[in-house]
Amino acid sequence: MTSMKNIAPIASVSNAAVKDLIETCSALGIFNHGDLSEIGINPDMLNDPILRFPEQKLIQLWNLIFEISKRPEIGLLIGQRINPSAKGLLASWVSQADSIAEAIEIFRTNIPLMNPSESWHFQINKNVCSLVFKLDIDKEYPNITIERSMSAMVTWGRALSGHEFPIIEASFTFPPPKYHELFTPIFGSNIHFNKPENMLSFDSKLLELRTVNGNQFLKTLIENKAQSSLEILTSDISFSSNTKATIKKVLLKKGAISIDAVCAELLVSRQTLYRKLKNEGYSYKSLCDDYKKTESLRLLQITSENITNISFRLGFKDTSSFYKAFKRWFGMSPKSYIKK
Repeated sequence: MTSMKNIAPIASVSNAAVKDLIETCSALGIFNHGDLSEIGINPDMLNDPILRFPEQKLIQLWNLIFEISKRPEIGLLIGQRINPSAKGLLASWVSQADSIAEAIEIFRTNIPLMNPSESWHFQINKNVCSLVFKLDIDKEYPNITIERSMSAMVTWGRALSGHEFPIIEASFTFPPPKYHELFTPIFGSNIHFNKPENMLSFDSKLLELRTVNGNQFLKTLIENKAQSSLEILTSDISFSSNTKATIKKVLLKKGAISIDAVCAELLVSRQTLYRKLKNEGYSYKSLCDDYKKTESLRLLQITSENITNISFRLGFKDTSSFYKAFKRWFGMSPKSYIKK
């Protein structure tokens, strides 16, 4: 008999995300329930936000939208709409963030709650923040999916902050579509196509913007539920997820992160660790950074923890190293974050 552990789990996405997509497209007059029935989707099955939806069905839905929509810019239109009635765990969690920096970090590091095939990578260079969007190239998503995700990031930035949130530069991996002029109201005039990456760049000072409706109490409640759900989702588990969990375990146990200790816990050599992470699109350094970034925000919200203690808890040799890393991640110092 085949062991259940050898059976790959079916990739799934958030029920709420699919419900949001269907309701938005229905409101835009793209399709009706008959169209959905043809690809085996019953909207009534999406009412439970805790349940998951097969990703392959979502891909069929996106291709249906691409095929039957009479509005070629439909991806941009969908991305500019926020549907409060279809918020899932991740969207609800992001909505309660204290700042744009925290909102981006919550969304970026927990995006498997919504769709494991999507990822956002974050970097700051000379006061310009860049967000790079990646979509699993092995999946058959149409380009309108990229347009939706990119425009949705800008829409959420503006909705959360109440600020116009101007984009310095936007780039896309696909050729310029016939409706390329419709990109300008969303992304500004500095837009490029046929680029290696889908990227949004903006002034890093925007990271300091406070959110309009952030609520610490609600955020904590939602975060606990979201993290429990995420642990269940990743328990199958990818090697990168296993590595990230091991980094956390080693840090808690030893008070410092050592690649040799992580390899020992995972029972692999350094070369195997590097190779397996590269196969999944990660590096050991990026996973360490991701964990430290997320954990630093959490610890800074605990008033009993001072910055020196946090520095050592995160495995930094001294406070100065933590300050430099935090400024690189979020464009501000830990003290500035606490004050704001």
